Amino acid sequence: MLPIDNHSSRRAGRRLGSGLAALLVATAGFGLPATPALADPLGDGTATKAPSTAGRYVVRLTDAPLAAYDKTKAAAGQRLSRTTAAAGSYRSYLGRRRATVADKAGVKVGKAYDTTFNGFSAQLTAKQADTLRKTAGVAGVYQDKTVHALVSNTADELGLTGRGGVWQQQFGGDTHAGEGTIIGVIDSGYWPESKSFAALPTPRPDAATIAAKWHGVCDFGTVEKPKCNNKVIGARWYDNDGLSTMNPAEFLSPRDSHGHGTHTASTAAGLNGVHATVGGIDMGTITGMAPGARLAIYKALWSDGAGGAYGSTADILGAIEDAVADGVDVLNYSIGDDSEAWGPIDEAFLNAAAAGVFVAAAAGNAGPGEGTVDNTAPWVTTVAATEQDHRWLRTITLGNGTTYTGIGIGAALGSAPLIDSEVAGTSDSDGYYSAMCLPDWLDPAKVKGKIVLCARGISGRVAKSELVKSLGGVGMILYQPFWEAGDGLADFHAVPTAHVGQATGEAIRQYAAGGKGTAKLSAGAFTKVEAPAVASFSSSGPSSLSGGDLIKPDLGAPGADVVAAVSPAEHDGDFTMMSGTSMAAPHIAGIAALVKAKHPGWGPTAIQSALMTGSRDRTDKGNTISYVDEPATPLNYGSGEVVPAASLDPGLVYQSTAQQWQQFACGAYDNREDSNDWAEVPNCTGVTSMKSVDLNYPSIAFGNMVGAQSVKRTVTNVGKFKSRYVVKIEQPKGYTVKVSPATFEIKPGASVTFTVTVSHNGGAYDKPVAGNITWVDLLGHHVRSPILIRNTQIVAPASVTGSGGNGSQTIKIQKGWKGTLTAATAGLTAGTTTAFRLDGLAKGWDDTYETIPDPAPATMKVTKFHVPAGTLGSAVRIDSALPRCYWDDEHEGIPCGDFYAKVFDATGGFVDAQFMHNPHTATLQLPDGAGDYTLVVEQVDLGYLPAGETGQPYSLTVITPGAPGTTVGKFTASPSSSSAAAGATVGVTVRWSGLTAGQQYHGVLVVGDGKSVVQRIPVDITG
Repeated sequence: MLPIDNHSSRRAGRRLGSGLAALLVATAGFGLPATPALADPLGDGTATKAPSTAGRYVVRLTDAPLAAYDKTKAAAGQRLSRTTAAAGSYRSYLGRRRATVADKAGVKVGKAYDTTFNGFSAQLTAKQADTLRKTAGVAGVYQDKTVHALVSNTADELGLTGRGGVWQQQFGGDTHAGEGTIIGVIDSGYWPESKSFAALPTPRPDAATIAAKWHGVCDFGTVEKPKCNNKVIGARWYDNDGLSTMNPAEFLSPRDSHGHGTHTASTAAGLNGVHATVGGIDMGTITGMAPGARLAIYKALWSDGAGGAYGSTADILGAIEDAVADGVDVLNYSIGDDSEAWGPIDEAFLNAAAAGVFVAAAAGNAGPGEGTVDNTAPWVTTVAATEQDHRWLRTITLGNGTTYTGIGIGAALGSAPLIDSEVAGTSDSDGYYSAMCLPDWLDPAKVKGKIVLCARGISGRVAKSELVKSLGGVGMILYQPFWEAGDGLADFHAVPTAHVGQATGEAIRQYAAGGKGTAKLSAGAFTKVEAPAVASFSSSGPSSLSGGDLIKPDLGAPGADVVAAVSPAEHDGDFTMMSGTSMAAPHIAGIAALVKAKHPGWGPTAIQSALMTGSRDRTDKGNTISYVDEPATPLNYGSGEVVPAASLDPGLVYQSTAQQWQQFACGAYDNREDSNDWAEVPNCTGVTSMKSVDLNYPSIAFGNMVGAQSVKRTVTNVGKFKSRYVVKIEQPKGYTVKVSPATFEIKPGASVTFTVTVSHNGGAYDKPVAGNITWVDLLGHHVRSPILIRNTQIVAPASVTGSGGNGSQTIKIQKGWKGTLTAATAGLTAGTTTAFRLDGLAKGWDDTYETIPDPAPATMKVTKFHVPAGTLGSAVRIDSALPRCYWDDEHEGIPCGDFYAKVFDATGGFVDAQFMHNPHTATLQLPDGAGDYTLVVEQVDLGYLPAGETGQPYSLTVITPGAPGTTVGKFTASPSSSSAAAGATVGVTVRWSGLTAGQQYHGVLVVGDGKSVVQRIPVDITG
């Protein structure tokens, strides 16, 4: 499901939110548009690995869609037109091809697509899906999967309002801000009567501009009359799968029941000066980012009546298709699927961007934590959520006089008894569930009249306060448990509530443990705080798609506690406060419309570059932006929080093309290992792959650097004057960055290419280190690009094997540091080998015993052994020794059985463990030097044994390279020391001699940097 990203519930450890909307979307292999000069990179649709089932499918055909076909696609700097003779002819051709395919396969076309995606949706049987995959003209057939949507006056904070603000200075006032642009919003619809969507003052200076580009409709079905005006100029709705039936109260029109779509649309382009009241509290006036822009609504999410909303791939594709054909300039997509697998939607957005449409997409709400970012394609702008410069804060005063600050809005609460929900459970409750204030786990008698301490998790934040109220509680302190970072969010709770972080929550719990504590809450106060900070729920990079070589998210925008319009159908009033990257994305969509209005000829990448290079990566006090009380990095906020004023006059921009995006995609998915879905990896035959780091992007990331790396970037002068730029470098700690040329003179419209070289200079390994390069001129331009480095210390084989009584082998080692590489050896040694046998099957030692049993059962071997002083890279190896085993009735010769191997030190402390399936050799590493250890081996599975066998034999080898008196033969490494530049590859040759034929020997190649050991490489030689 594609999720909206407002955020008040949790599922499977990920933030989803009170208004969670899930969207049922079909998965697909990534398809690049086929052209006469470019082979179709999607795949030929003949794969047979994917089992088919009956259901909704999206079928991709081999021809390019209108937006990608050579004779109909938009020229550089132009917009796509579907009304030309060439477009009409080609669409007719695609229609005939579509009909031919459907007729051959005997299927009925549901929804047809030809603008940004060429194909159709259809309800298919398993047999029909398989038949279509083999039908000529079909590139892929993809089945639905689940995805989800991603969910105060922020215009003041962003510098849009006031006499000196962007609206007045650049557009002559708020009613003209964004004039001449159209923002499309793919979401759950809109509430037409909202004051945020009232008609704009007339006459409109941009009337002719809008009329020339707009080709859409206002489709409200048959239930009510169309509700569009000169603000919301178009509206459509999509229900190919009949998901509207989930909620009998839903509207069969673009009218919004859920409220998420109304919130995002009003944030992007709602009218300025709309008075908002939420929960009886006067929130002042609210506005959209581009109040003078027009809106086009594409309802593709349907409310389930219980806080969720759902849609389908067919609906999303239809919305993208129509939006591009209708003439929108910007699309907002506050939806995601927590996956970087490719599908038709990704292809449609690629072609939408190629047609000149800027796409703002939510980064996801799965933070904090690395590698959680969503919507990571470079042709969309991925938006993180930041906190505002004002937060609703409460003071919590305990009975002992101690005070804490929490987040909360609403009236004060006088002193009342305080109880921890973990001890407020029913007689048969589980403390884990009662701690999170879940239904049926709390005792009303214990809760009544009290302020209840509730842990965040499983149920929604507001749902917890509703439960407390229903049981007679008078207030709530919601705290982040130890597995949840962050300080919390302001919500409109059923009882007065303060939301606090881990440390504060634990301190209050300790106070409440006595059972006689009290607490009181002050009224929520809108308080100025240092900003921005990245919201704790906001998803972070690195993106696995690019291997960390492309920074995602791209930038941040306010996404916490955002007040905007909603649908009163499922909300108590016309306005509410929501949090999520869903709320951040429409800020960027609206600001992108401002940039487009100022520069109508700019394409999506120029706008993206302007937003990114003009952003800020420091707080309003000049400090580093924080993320969950730690210093944030570009993995959290991208280039920084958006600064609209700087974005309107960036000076220089970084641009890329649709062809380069195709090359990026093929490079990103080349030999990708983390995708098990046959349909999610593109066939890039005929496409020249590009490394992610080489895409001409406004940010620079070296996610796979080893010692040193260079990259080229090209900038174009979009200013009115010739100018000389000089580079300023903020060096990443422990690295040296050089830029060549360091200065250049550039005419308007001209481009300059420069090289950025990064080399290690004592910096940290395998952790992100950030810096900046900024091009500065005398006209006031500061074109900043973040540099993010993750440097690997060493790239070398995990182990080395050889054979022969005498021999040698050269090992290639790439060093990630500046300075000396040393090589030394320990061993060789034959080790000490003993044999043992295990019979029968155990359930698993961890599940059966709390301590090592004595005596051990027949399924277990317990061995104590000593490692002498002087060892390096010592280990213990366990081999299953049964010569042959029947895994099933047809196959033989596969090693038998599964076993656990675990080793503990003399104090009982865990050292290492392995579970072995195939192959059946486990090697457990031990610390250097002397030590006493206990090894436990347990047999847990055996497969089909040969006749007469009840178990299998094993051998145990204790390997102690370097131990006195154990060395056999001669074992050397050369050169023992070498000097090479950071990033260089050094060949180290190991040589051995004097070994006995047939005997196995073990040693270690010790690689260092002249100060310490960097890696120990096991070396196994069979004489």
